[in-house]
Amino acid sequence: MFDKFYQLNYWRFGFQSKLYDLLTPEAYWESARRCVQSVPVKKGQVLLDVGCGSGVLIDCMEDQLAFGLKYLGTDIQLSGLVRAQKKAEKHRDWGTALFQADFTHPLSVKKGSVDIITAHFSLYTIADRESRKKILSGLVETLKPRGLMVIVNPSREYSAIKIIGESVQWARERNGILSAWARALVLYPFTYLLGLRFIEKQLKADHWHAFGFAEMCEEMEEAGLSVVHSESVYAGCAHLVTGRKA
Repeated sequence: MFDKFYQLNYWRFGFQSKLYDLLTPEAYWESARRCVQSVPVKKGQVLLDVGCGSGVLIDCMEDQLAFGLKYLGTDIQLSGLVRAQKKAEKHRDWGTALFQADFTHPLSVKKGSVDIITAHFSLYTIADRESRKKILSGLVETLKPRGLMVIVNPSREYSAIKIIGESVQWARERNGILSAWARALVLYPFTYLLGLRFIEKQLKADHWHAFGFAEMCEEMEEAGLSVVHSESVYAGCAHLVTGRKA
């Protein structure tokens, strides 16, 4: 009973707290950076962030937004959109817009109007393959010809312990040993207990879906994308795959 409640409300309540971003493991931030870096950006292009959550990608694409990328973010959780909007408002001259929507239903986005789509840790929450196929096909329709889609999903090797370990390493490289120790001893125990361990449990029970690399590529190709890039991210616990529309 509690697990079901927690699954339904994990993000709803999490996004309401400023602690959410603080407890986000550094390996996740690095995965978001790789998601942004994996696509070339031209001035005036439109990027649709599906399942944008609290706006992690906004934090990772400041240079691209300043250059002239137009950002369109959507999420089912209003609490996440509120936090994402606050991040976007730091630079009011950025071309950003956010709207609430359930991506399991067709989005109110014009067909052939988007240059880039990102789905960073969002589609995996749909366990049923046929449902994912329908969602992906609908998203591909919003892409312009030759448009790109970047998807990041957890892999079958998902391990909360590995994610924490790599996060401590990234924290040390980026911010020094004191920051790494602070995260390891103070923040990341809560990250593990409140987030990563729960996600790991959901994946093992197939309430959410952990992907094999070939499976992920196959689903993208079935939706009308040609795979042009792939890599392992998130301490080897997730696949990043980029596909191009014909």
